[in-house]
Amino acid sequence: MLRIVAGCVAFVALMALAFSGAAMAEQRIALVIGNGGYAKIGFLSNPPNDARLIAQTLRGLGFVVIAHIDADQKTMKRAVSDFGDRLEAAGKDTIGLFYYAGHGVQVGGENYLIPLKAEISREKDVDIESLSANAVLSNMEFAGNRLNIVILDACRSNPYKRGFRSAARGLARMQAASGILIAYATAPGDVAADGSGANSPYSAALAVAMRKPGLQVEQMFKLVRVSVQHQTKDAQTPWESSSLTGDFYFVPGSGGTVAVTPVDIDNTQEDIAYWQSIQDSRNASDFESYLDRYGDTGAFTILARNRAKLLRAHELDGTSPFQQQAGNGKNDQQAAAEALIRGRKMIQELASNANHVLGLKDMPMAKRIEKFRGLLGEVVDFKPMAKYVLGRHYDSATPDEWARFYALYKELFLSSYNFSAGKNWTGEYEVEKIRAYGKDTLISIRFELEKGSEPLKVAFRIRRRPNSFFGFKIIDALTQGVSLLVTQRADFQSNLNAGGIPRLIEALEKKFGKAVQPIDIPG
Repeated sequence: MLRIVAGCVAFVALMALAFSGAAMAEQRIALVIGNGGYAKIGFLSNPPNDARLIAQTLRGLGFVVIAHIDADQKTMKRAVSDFGDRLEAAGKDTIGLFYYAGHGVQVGGENYLIPLKAEISREKDVDIESLSANAVLSNMEFAGNRLNIVILDACRSNPYKRGFRSAARGLARMQAASGILIAYATAPGDVAADGSGANSPYSAALAVAMRKPGLQVEQMFKLVRVSVQHQTKDAQTPWESSSLTGDFYFVPGSGGTVAVTPVDIDNTQEDIAYWQSIQDSRNASDFESYLDRYGDTGAFTILARNRAKLLRAHELDGTSPFQQQAGNGKNDQQAAAEALIRGRKMIQELASNANHVLGLKDMPMAKRIEKFRGLLGEVVDFKPMAKYVLGRHYDSATPDEWARFYALYKELFLSSYNFSAGKNWTGEYEVEKIRAYGKDTLISIRFELEKGSEPLKVAFRIRRRPNSFFGFKIIDALTQGVSLLVTQRADFQSNLNAGGIPRLIEALEKKFGKAVQPIDIPG
């Protein structure tokens, strides 16, 4: 079973992203808002990034996410109203989550979230021009679902304090109705840090902690609190008010007490989360902030360096590097030609970045491999792969069977396969051929290994994915002309025919063991 070609360092590593949300019995719906483009009171760079990071994380955890970036008052109020309607329509077992990052103020003990274009000069303008946090709570409470979570990363300094009679700091404490947990980025009446990087300390820690299996929601927020205190040297203490009467896990896991330890915000998980929050950016400073944070040790250092350089060059001549990537109006021949060019560039950048990561001599090999896995996990599209290897059994799979297999399929490679061949790669490679492969593109590469080892020849099949960093993702690899997916599909058939997907999962876990502590990759 799984006759994977040993030593295929450039793709065996690719074949496992670490985590997929477990099957959920309840529906999960989230509204995420991030406001930063405040022209009159000063721009905030982090809230839009924070909102994108949390939205992507929640999608990976099975939430249907409605996201708004830089929303005005009408947009925010309509979004909250529609959110409440969706919760009510989804039924009592639905989990609701509201997340807001941006400016927020308290007036008379009541909290208000500040939209873009708000005309506020005095305290009495706030109620007219902004969104009351109590209105959010009321909409969620009225929906009648069993559990709701409200997260406010809005405890920044009051930008209007000169025109206010009172100069209360941060947000006021709100009473949580039954079945609601309210989380603040810092204690009521205090101010939270925006952070020096692309994300606030709170949101970065939250994105990591939410994906840890086996944590009740209260334990998860405790983990965030310890992490933020650690990162801010106790200058910021996140806080929660809870009236929950039931248990909730973002990621179900084994029972038992889970030790609360600080989240190391400099680890690979946070590196990946940080990268995902900026990878769609068209602002060079976001990629430069990544380089400032991780230097040469990041999993995506070369990609960040190249993208920052590209964006800066286009800033000088007033053009956009993304204009040429638009597919509208292109015929098949033009699109195919573009795919050949961009596919080659993608592989070249990935190989260069992989060479850099594996060549970090001052970093233990285990850590280099972890970074390498994180890098490659970002460019593989596992869903069509997992569907293909199941064949006809995918059509008859229950949602639970599919979720279990999909998670296991992604995790197996990162948690079970060794990367000894990575130690033998010299860093040299050659793109031997690139050609159309049906509607996809096939790129043949020769990797040079150390003396005494034959060069490794691999062909990558890439498919257009417009919303990804490169615009393409890898969906298969061929060695000696044989498809990895075709091999896997054949290997899986005996177990699938004998007992379906449950039998296959049992056989895989028996042979390779259950995946343990995979790298958490949001999204």
